[in-house]
Amino acid sequence: MAVSEKLWSEAGQDVFCPAAAATGDRTTMLFMRSASSELLVSECGQGTVGPVRSLGVPTARLEGSRVELPVEWPIAACSSRDGTVHLLARGVEGELIHGRLRGEEWSGFEAIGIPVPEGHAAEFPMGLVSAPTACCREKGTLDVFAVAGDGDLVHTRWDGEGFTACASIGGVGPPGQDSAVFGAISAFDAGARSMGVMARSRSGDLMVKWWTAGEWHPFAAIHGIEEIDPLDPVQQLMRPLAGPPAACGGGSARADVFVRGPRGGLFFASWNGARWSQLQSMGMPRSGAERKPVPITGGPVACAWGKFRLDVFACASDGKLYRASSLGDWSAPETGQK
Repeated sequence: MAVSEKLWSEAGQDVFCPAAAATGDRTTMLFMRSASSELLVSECGQGTVGPVRSLGVPTARLEGSRVELPVEWPIAACSSRDGTVHLLARGVEGELIHGRLRGEEWSGFEAIGIPVPEGHAAEFPMGLVSAPTACCREKGTLDVFAVAGDGDLVHTRWDGEGFTACASIGGVGPPGQDSAVFGAISAFDAGARSMGVMARSRSGDLMVKWWTAGEWHPFAAIHGIEEIDPLDPVQQLMRPLAGPPAACGGGSARADVFVRGPRGGLFFASWNGARWSQLQSMGMPRSGAERKPVPITGGPVACAWGKFRLDVFACASDGKLYRASSLGDWSAPETGQK
């Protein structure tokens, strides 16, 4: 598949740590960190980026205290499909941090506390070691995931009123041989009855942990050894992968994952309900009069605002934030689709 050079468009400058959540058909809320550490938000439509407003420097209320806690970056965003975008982050002591944006109404952040899975010693909570991630399988709810201090993946659920008890769902590896989950993770839904969490193995491979039929399955590489052709020239451009994964689902059987390659290009693979496609290149953004390729420097973020309708955002080495939009075919920009 040939990727259009016009795939990428500028979405911002001198902003960092993007997060995005779909809020309706053809609408995405884009969150960014400013150079002064403010939390910025902009509504993106079809081919447009709206005015930017500030939600202030993120701090979190702590029950019983007049002092607010610093909020660590990156911050994750996820819509519960009821007009509310939820923002999730890690506090400086490993707390789960939560805030809600509904239209112009911003709740601010509050510290939920350190998630302690059942069976773990509550008197010695270890805290989260990475930013949380979330997906929405059912309207008004969220499934939230993070990595605990012991390296286990932990899960809690927003039920519309609060967070349920936290549960540990293991590490990377076969049952009984789990090793710690490390680095950034990314959650996605693939319909109401299926969801997954994407992570990286220590060898750099993309790993996915599926929840289907009401139960969790062990992490597994999205491509087995038998699926990889060592003579494929694309492998030289793709490996080793050089960034955290960004996954999204559109409320159907499809899911997509994006990851940066070693030379700064972006790669993606799609799930069709039965298997993952091979990783394919989306190239790099192009900048300036000469349209030179600009390497991506940070991890991408992705969200789906409809079936096969995707937005991907990534920061590049020229200090700009870029956006790519698609109706499921990355060979042409979204605005060029009929």
